[in-house]
Parts: sequence; C-alpha cells; structure tokens
Amino acid sequence: MRKIRVLIYEPYPFGKIAGNLKTQSYIIDKIDRDFFSLVLMAPFETEFTALVRGKGIETIVLEPSQRVNRYGGRCLRDNYWSKFLTLYDLASYNLKVSRVLREQAIDFVYCNGIRSLLTVGPAAKLNGIPIFWYVKGELQNPVLDRVGFLLADRIAFYSYMNSNDKYRALVHIFKRKVGILRSGIDLVEIENAEKRTKSHITFELAIRPDRVNCAYLGQLYAPKGVHDLIEAFSVVRKDFPQAHLYVVGDHIIEEYEEYRSRLYKMVVDLGLDDVVTFTGWREDALQILSLMDILIHPSFSEGGPRIVLEAMAFGKAVVATRVGVVREVIKDGLNGFLIDPGKPAAIAEKLTLLLKSKALRMEMGRRARETIWSEYNVEERIKELGNIWLDMTKKG
Repeated sequence: MRKIRVLIYEPYPFGKIAGNLKTQSYIIDKIDRDFFSLVLMAPFETEFTALVRGKGIETIVLEPSQRVNRYGGRCLRDNYWSKFLTLYDLASYNLKVSRVLREQAIDFVYCNGIRSLLTVGPAAKLNGIPIFWYVKGELQNPVLDRVGFLLADRIAFYSYMNSNDKYRALVHIFKRKVGILRSGIDLVEIENAEKRTKSHITFELAIRPDRVNCAYLGQLYAPKGVHDLIEAFSVVRKDFPQAHLYVVGDHIIEEYEEYRSRLYKMVVDLGLDDVVTFTGWREDALQILSLMDILIHPSFSEGGPRIVLEAMAFGKAVVATRVGVVREVIKDGLNGFLIDPGKPAAIAEKLTLLLKSKALRMEMGRRARETIWSEYNVEERIKELGNIWLDMTKKG
C-alpha cells in the first residue's frame, strides 16, 4: 500500500523546541510510519530543521520574501500599500509551494496555526489537496480567521471552550468540519526527567530544599504575563522570604528582546535580585520543573499550554490563568488554582495559600498528577490525529 504523503508546514522553526515545535516533534516521532510519509517544509534553516532531517524526515527549506518572513505581528501593522505588497509576495510564494506539492506528490497538508494555513493553504487548494488546521492558539484576527475557516477542510481545537471562545456562529456554520483534538504530553519523557540525576542542576541554579521553589517556564514576551508574576512575587516575598522564583526561558525572536530587558529591570527596581533567577533557555527545563514546588502560568491568552500539563504530571501545584484548555484541565481549588488574566493580586493571593501550606501543595499536586496520567497521554492523541488524516484522505 502506498503511504500517504503529508506535508507539515512549520512557520516558526526557531530551533528552541517548545510550544508548536514540541507538538511537531511529537507528530514526527510518534505518527504511524506504516501509513504516513512525512515531509517538513520551513521558511528557513535552523537547528530544528536539522534535527528533523537527522531523524530521516525529508525536509524542504523554501524561503519566502523578506516582507513575508517577518514576525511579531509586524505584517499586520503595515499600512495598506505594504499589506498589498505582502499579499503579492505571499501569492508568489504559494506558486512556489504549489510546484513543491506536485513534485513531492503530497496527499495532505497539515497546518499548526493560522500563519501556516495562510502561507501554504492557497497552494494546497489550487492543487485539490485536503488541509487540516489544528487551532492550538487563540484566534485573534476576524478577517484572517474567517479566511482560515474557508481554506481548511478539517479544523480541530484543543477543547470545546477554545472552539466557543470566538466565532460561535462561524463554528456552527462549519460544524461538519470542526472537531476537538485534546492536547497531550509524553509521559515517558516525564518519567525519564524524574529519574535523571539532577545534583548538577541544583548546584548550578542554587535550588535549595529549605526554600519553596516557584517557577515560570516558557517564552518571554508580553502576552505571557510574566511581568504580572514578578509584581505578585514582590508582594508575597515580604511574608515568605524563603520563596524563590525561577524564570526559565528566553525571548527567542528579536522582536521580544525589549520585553526581556523590561523584566530584568523590573526585578532590580523591585529589589528582587536575591529571590528571582533568570535561567535563560534550558534544554533541561523539564528536569528543572521536576525540582520545583509550584508552577505559575500567568498568560493572557493560550490554546493549550503544555507546560501546565507537564507540571501537573510531575505532581506540582499550579496557579494558572483561565485561558485555553487550562480551563478544562484544572478544576479550581482541587487540582490547581485558576485566576483571571492580568491580575497580579490574584496570583499573589493563590501563591500565599500555597506558600503557607505544604500539605495543600502536596494534595493539589497529587490530584493534578492523577488528572494528567489518566487523561492526557500524547500517544492516544497522535493515534486520533492519524485516524483523522486517514479519514480525510479517503474522502479526498
């Protein structure tokens, strides 16, 4: 039987594997190779494309124009003439993509976000190739999102709440092609991180057992709300000098470097130098997380933040904002705390409860672990994804 040729387009192959790249890695590593042959396409070469190529996956780097290849929302902030030029360049890029689709005999196109869909979706449509759009982030642009609903042949959200956050009427209109595919994490990876020796990490980062070690893990840019966490920490440290915050992550793209600098200055201005540690980007982030007592995820908007699931899988107490799939995973007060985005005082309030009581941290962590290990195994999610792809190509 001929394998189904699937093109995965990754518009953000920035080399540091987190977020969407982690999802892509799961698919690449775990999809059933008896049925599917994968081709990765990216706009530029990075460590990630090299890593995928090293796994035996055919990898194509197809560079768009400099105008198209901009990030951080810069294209959307252009004037009308510049937007027209971007659309022209995007159309030209799709003609190149179209040739690749034919040369590679692609049967199916997988897009992990609206940028991916808009970048290669028109080429797929031109060639009659079905498109799967996995909506893992929050939909934010009424015009582009509606184009996405028209382009995609099948759309999957992380959760029912995510699908109903915006465009309920649109979801209803296209209900035959809209579904739910929950997120998951690699529980083997969690087990391995728990088993590894971590004495070198505790020494390097001065992680002490007599402290309550708190952490934020993720990209550093304004929508993640890290500034709210730092403000909250300046409040709780007065009553809990034994609390220490580790900020694990970096800005990744240059457009967000200013925000990282803002966080550094904020820590100095608030006199938190001795209780806040910026680790930068870490390949051993999961091992660091396994050493923490509390995870705080103060994001303003999300689809399905994997780090929350990973912290819960480790049995950690979690304080997270009511965004994305977190609203379904966390049962407030039972296996974690939910707060409204943009409320430093709420972060401080929930942190205070957890810092006061080790028993509460342990019990909440136990329930969190049970939730993830029983319901969020990525192996099951990848099987579901494969079944969707098979169904779509049969109909195609």
